[in-house]
Amino acid sequence: MQSTKTWTWLCAALLGMAGISRSGAAQAGGTDVAQLLDQKVENLAMSGLELPAALADLGKQVGVSIVVDDESAEMLPWGKQTKLADVTITNASLREALPKILGALGMTYDVRDQSVVVIATDPLRRLARRATWEELKLLRRMSETAYSPAAFGEFKLQYRITSKVDAPKMLLDQMEKSGQGSVAQVLETATGALRWGWTPEDDHIVIRTGQAQIAGKLSRRVTARYTGQPLSQILIDLGDKADVMFKLEPGLLLKLPPSVSSYTLVLQSTSIRAALELMAAETGLKYEIHADAVSIGVGEAAAGSGPATGGATRSGSSPIAAKVSIPAKEGGVSYEIFLREDELPAEFLEHREQLKQQYIQKLMAELAPDPRIRTGEDQK
Repeated sequence: MQSTKTWTWLCAALLGMAGISRSGAAQAGGTDVAQLLDQKVENLAMSGLELPAALADLGKQVGVSIVVDDESAEMLPWGKQTKLADVTITNASLREALPKILGALGMTYDVRDQSVVVIATDPLRRLARRATWEELKLLRRMSETAYSPAAFGEFKLQYRITSKVDAPKMLLDQMEKSGQGSVAQVLETATGALRWGWTPEDDHIVIRTGQAQIAGKLSRRVTARYTGQPLSQILIDLGDKADVMFKLEPGLLLKLPPSVSSYTLVLQSTSIRAALELMAAETGLKYEIHADAVSIGVGEAAAGSGPATGGATRSGSSPIAAKVSIPAKEGGVSYEIFLREDELPAEFLEHREQLKQQYIQKLMAELAPDPRIRTGEDQK
């Protein structure tokens, strides 16, 4: 006899919504919530409700609060007004039901302070804008397709990586080492190892460097007001809004003039990068975008050694990134010039990063044991 434990999902797919679900996304913050998530919902049908209302009603069935994170909701095509077309649940727990419902929207959930908080998945957050129905459909297809080279070949890809390296080969080689899972999961692991990133864009997948990925996150527009707050708190909050690690230079605040110890900043639908540029111009801070973070330091003006030049201020404290050798002519003197990271264009640094990753992959392949050689232990 077929089990009666069944449920029907017609959630958002009827409207063309789709997305990624993350198994095990919620880690119970308390025993009560964990037990509530495992309680069975005998019979529930909802139709045409906006996401916050639908999830609130769903939570009431077992006595748990389900709320949607405001910033995550803004990643959906219609924001908080995005509707679920049809949801029907029969004899299933919320722990079983939520990944199905939220996966259709590129969302997942977490348990915080005895409530369930709905948040955007990593690919959705990296968009730094509202997703389209087509992009959500692509995310869902990626999450439901088991990875194999052939299956991955069915997806359209666009590489925004320097042409100096063979990016498609590097990616495929890394994906073969990334274990099993869906196309979305394996791609996430592989791009992370290469310090790259990926996002859906219309009907295709875009592969970019980590540095370009972070630059894209800084384009996110925010509205906020900071009145007389410490610069460090403002920077940390902006980093949280961008979903980017902001690394503050040691002793940063001690190097700034007392006049900027507290700072007022008003942002009205302003990109986070524009906010950083404004703060750089007014305080003497400087910022640099790297593959995994944004470093915040002190420019020459704030250090008292030269005129301010905003985000492009060069303090001479960044690490050496290149050496230029000028050979001697006819017995003359040869020269070696060392260049620091903040003296080089972003395109050069991106190219250097790709070369490093390519040679690291070659080195790892050379150091890997030859499967044709059996050790004495293996032969026993």
